[in-house]
Amino acid sequence: MPSGALHRIVYMSTAVGVLRAEELDRIYLRAKSGNARAGITGLLLFYEGAFLQMLEGPPAGVMSVAERIRKDRRHSGMITLEARAIEERAFADSPMHFVAARNLLAGEKQAFSDLRQAVNARSHMIGTPAPGADNGLWELISSFNPLRTA
Repeated sequence: MPSGALHRIVYMSTAVGVLRAEELDRIYLRAKSGNARAGITGLLLFYEGAFLQMLEGPPAGVMSVAERIRKDRRHSGMITLEARAIEERAFADSPMHFVAARNLLAGEKQAFSDLRQAVNARSHMIGTPAPGADNGLWELISSFNPLRTA
């Protein structure tokens, strides 16, 4: 696949108010359907009132979905952790892989909390980019990929 044919965005944000399981399920089902139509794959995690989402696919589609998400009033404080051209998808098998808090293992919960703390600490430092792989982002994300190799 030619360089730049795919794009990836990874962001973290905070839910506004309490999101019940039914609302999270609706968000997931809607995202899965819309992403499938747009040729987008990815991952959505929700834990302790925070979202971590990765979107992968055609650049225009990813940017369009990311902009729609940015305007969604159910969350705030969207911080981009990664935005770049990619050669291949990390989650090629799923328009939206969703993992709710109730399905996270203890180590995954700790990794999510550690990443969130690092993102929050750095987001207040002027001129400092949001953390990415240097704070365990890819280790956390890849732990949910059923196609990953051990």
